[in-house]
Amino acid sequence: MNAATRPRPVVSSRSAAVVLVLAVALAAVGWGLVLRHGFPAGDDWLHAMAGEQPGDARTLRGWLATWQFDYTYRNGRAADAAARLVLLGGRPGALVVGVALMVLTGIATWPWLRMVAPHRTRPLVWAVLGLGVPFLAVQAHSWLTGEGLLWVSGMANYPLSTLAFLVAGAAVSGALPPRVTWLVLPVVVYAHLGHEVSAVATLVVTVLALALRRPAGGRARSTWAAVGASALGFVVLATAPGLWRRTTEEDLALPLLQALSRTTLMFASLTLGWWLALGVLAVVAVRLSGRAPRRVAVVAGAAAWVLLLVARRRWPRLADLCADPDTAVPASLLALAVVAAAVVLVVSVLVLVVDAWGAVAAYPVVALTAAGVVSAGVPIVASVCGQRAFFLPVTALVLAVACALRLVLGALAGAGPRQARAADVLTVATLAASLVASVGYVAVTSQHAARNADAYDTFVDDVEAARVAGAGEVVVPELPEEGYAYHRAFYLARYACDLRQFYDLPDGVVLTDTERREDRTTDTTTGCETTWQRTLTRAAEQAPDRR
Repeated sequence: MNAATRPRPVVSSRSAAVVLVLAVALAAVGWGLVLRHGFPAGDDWLHAMAGEQPGDARTLRGWLATWQFDYTYRNGRAADAAARLVLLGGRPGALVVGVALMVLTGIATWPWLRMVAPHRTRPLVWAVLGLGVPFLAVQAHSWLTGEGLLWVSGMANYPLSTLAFLVAGAAVSGALPPRVTWLVLPVVVYAHLGHEVSAVATLVVTVLALALRRPAGGRARSTWAAVGASALGFVVLATAPGLWRRTTEEDLALPLLQALSRTTLMFASLTLGWWLALGVLAVVAVRLSGRAPRRVAVVAGAAAWVLLLVARRRWPRLADLCADPDTAVPASLLALAVVAAAVVLVVSVLVLVVDAWGAVAAYPVVALTAAGVVSAGVPIVASVCGQRAFFLPVTALVLAVACALRLVLGALAGAGPRQARAADVLTVATLAASLVASVGYVAVTSQHAARNADAYDTFVDDVEAARVAGAGEVVVPELPEEGYAYHRAFYLARYACDLRQFYDLPDGVVLTDTERREDRTTDTTTGCETTWQRTLTRAAEQAPDRR
């Protein structure tokens, strides 16, 4: 028997399976240590009390009605309907779902990493590294965790949409076995229905897949089915009345140029390090091939990167970028420079990537980078100030860097025995660095999030005591770790009635905030309209003949 076709020893396969199971289990433990500190916040109260009457969404009929209302009026998304399902399981259910989402996101990186190494060199090492990609992505800023993971609404809108995008993108790219592709067609559709950011990202990958990875061979039928599902999902979302109503309702807090620059700078703040890594890897790849990189792209990209870094350091807190006009981006010339620098940086890096490997060989890098950039344009153009809106673009860019790293190390390993040893050392170093960074993230984040969870638990104790007594005052907490929670978690101006209904507070119990502001203090649950009911009233006023 030819040595090249000799089957691998069974022991080796079993050992690899054991290592992989242990890696998945460790990833689950890490996410569990972080997510056990999550609690309902912000829109979670709204969704829990959604319906014609507070809490109707807990029934199948009521849940379907709220989903229909989302599509036709609120925002067009299905993600909020998914959040209402998760909320039925309470905090334990949210923990289980959150851990599953983040571990599955790590697993969803595997088809992308395999695309850049069809011969599957060191698949086990890269599988473990893939599990670390979500840990690395959320380290860009604590608010990616606090706003994106530690409350159910954020979890359903951003991590779930990111997972759906990664699976859908792999499906339309022909990177999944045909049987798996057929099974995940509903996920491909949901990638569009769930959220507009994942819809745009999935559309970009679908177009690039048709251009660079034309479906052929035994996977063609399933891949074409995935492409068709992607097109169908995008059309359904793009025609959602709720999406267009919300779009026309958006008001920019600043002039358009300043709005674009502040959100562009926010995205740059989350990703500058990863853009640098991607550009450097592309330059290294060109050097390994014996060529010189395109000097114009290198110089322009470096200058743009430095300009964005300097502009970012001008505002030490991300929150300042979304403040009033005087503290956001005060100068029109600087605002224009920020937007222009971002465009130059993206174009320069993509030019370097294509120059290094070619668009077809570097398809995962090109597709993920393009999807991340274009989908980031959704919150950028809408002037969205929440870092959570960039959860998917950041994750896509981190995975693009991982794919580029695999291309570089693969080229280095094939350059000769000495280079192969260097590639082995660098691979081990990368794996170790990823593990250390992930452990550090878990340790730091769980410590900060625990303080917020303690404040929430004290609030729940106060609520229970007031409910039993039938009187008293309950003060919603100021969370001690601002960056590790949704910043409007207990915003009484919006959620007071939702909180009262959720905790079934009797009339007479005063609900107030730490400053005891009169406009945010309530003492009546009976007749107190929830946020959802107020929205229903507004919808009826705008379209009396809706029903």
